[in-house]
Amino acid sequence: MKKFIALLLALVMIVGLVACGSKSEPAPAEEKKEETAAPAPAEETKEEAPAEPAAEEPAPADDTPVIAFVPKVMGQAWWDYVQTGVEAWVAESGYEVIYKGPTEVDAAAQVQIMTDLVNQGVDILCFSPNDPGACEQICKQARDAGIIVISTEASTMENVDYDVEAFNDAGLGGFLMDELAKMMGEEGEYCTMVGSMTMESHNNWADAAVARQKEAYPNMTLVADERVSSESDAERAYQLTKELKQKYPNLKGILGTSSFDAPGAARAIDELGLTGQMFAISVAMPSETRDYLKAGVLQAVGLWDPAVTAKAMLNLALQMYQGVEPASGMDLGEVGYEAVEITGSLVVGNGALAITAENVDNFTF
Repeated sequence: MKKFIALLLALVMIVGLVACGSKSEPAPAEEKKEETAAPAPAEETKEEAPAEPAAEEPAPADDTPVIAFVPKVMGQAWWDYVQTGVEAWVAESGYEVIYKGPTEVDAAAQVQIMTDLVNQGVDILCFSPNDPGACEQICKQARDAGIIVISTEASTMENVDYDVEAFNDAGLGGFLMDELAKMMGEEGEYCTMVGSMTMESHNNWADAAVARQKEAYPNMTLVADERVSSESDAERAYQLTKELKQKYPNLKGILGTSSFDAPGAARAIDELGLTGQMFAISVAMPSETRDYLKAGVLQAVGLWDPAVTAKAMLNLALQMYQGVEPASGMDLGEVGYEAVEITGSLVVGNGALAITAENVDNFTF
């Protein structure tokens, strides 16, 4: 019995020792360790939170378009002058432009250059086609790829976003008549001259000029031979001017539309000794009329500034790239293009320009 009681007491003591062991302090220490560690993730979150916007930093690079301008030809005075306008736009805007064209007036070579640029992934393609029809397919390919396509001297093209022109037919014809009327004192006989009787634009300009005369200058008279053709030849224009003056002794003015008309007529006026008595105007190149203008044989010829047109094209394209929807009345940021008229894909400015003795040296073509 005593043995049994002693055994029972021993068991009680063992159980007590085990119970005491279960109350040791490590468990609270563990909990304390977890409580201390818990804030760590929060601190890491605080440190990482500001870093998230950094992932968006490359975005501005995506807003810089790759721009190309393809002229009809490189190394020709007109298009070299246009290049100076593009370079001025680059300096003003801060955007780069690839200016690249064929070394000869070659439609196929121009299309190949445009194809290469499209395949390189440009964002904007500006150009003036040697052959509008030949450029239609590559322009369609460009637009299908999301490239903005802007042309000039291509008002009949279909696969462009917009074609930018310095004037419409009525605007240029009216401008030429206003200049001739000023020279003639708004009175006297005149005749119209075109490069060809079948050349649509030339005849449209001449028709608009006659309409302007009838509207605004009633003391001016169109001779019976209303229109003659110089066949886009300065020598022919020279001969016609002499023939017309012989046939119409009171002939005071010739309104031409071909770039060869005013230079040819000026030569005849000079030879006939009629400077200051007989007058001529047409669209003409500054380099071909500079001497006549400075000598006073010609008072003015009509033109537009192709470098300014190029800058207006680039401004339009850039606005489109930035999400602006073109609309009539918009300002393309250049003189003559402050409030353009847009009809379909045709953008028309008021950029006709009188080239005179005072400004002819501003032009290098």
